[in-house]
Amino acid sequence: MKKIAYVFMFLLVMSFAAGAQAYTVTTYTNYVSFLNAIDPSALVVENFDDGTFEAGFSLTETGGAGVVHYGVYENIVDKDVPRFQVYNYAPGMSAFGGWFDLKNPGGAGTGINMYINDDNTLVTAIPNTNEGQFVGFVTDTRFYGVRLEDAGGSGIQETYFAVDVAMVPNPVPVPPAIFLLGSGLLGLGFVRRRNNK
Repeated sequence: MKKIAYVFMFLLVMSFAAGAQAYTVTTYTNYVSFLNAIDPSALVVENFDDGTFEAGFSLTETGGAGVVHYGVYENIVDKDVPRFQVYNYAPGMSAFGGWFDLKNPGGAGTGINMYINDDNTLVTAIPNTNEGQFVGFVTDTRFYGVRLEDAGGSGIQETYFAVDVAMVPNPVPVPPAIFLLGSGLLGLGFVRRRNNK
């Protein structure tokens, strides 16, 4: 019976450490302010100059493929299809930003909503008047993908250029559960030692 009680207590304590994570997000429309909020030496920039992406970076295209040409990535977002893209970074990131042109590729459309793909957190909306200006954000929690979706209603789509995108890798944190696990194991060791005497 004691073993069941110990297992129950262990699982209870571990459940406290696995609480829901919510992102605290700060958005930027100025690249210098974005750089001041991060460690610039850790910045990884994908400039779409060739067909080879930076290590760990990938694109998930749903509803239609985009094209890399002349140093930009061009694609369309459309709620009707649905058609959207996810900018993935395998090591995880704590910041993401890019220079997006929504006006020149096909004229002003609907605008684009930017989400943290991991949990559908709406970060910001890129206006349809954006002509290559920077839009980015920094979070306090690691995430793995940023999704761009159509911000408008049905019947209208948005063609856009991603001129460059920048990501800040997030180092692997030591989970808070490690401390709880260690202290629980230490306590079990003391109990066992006391029972053996």
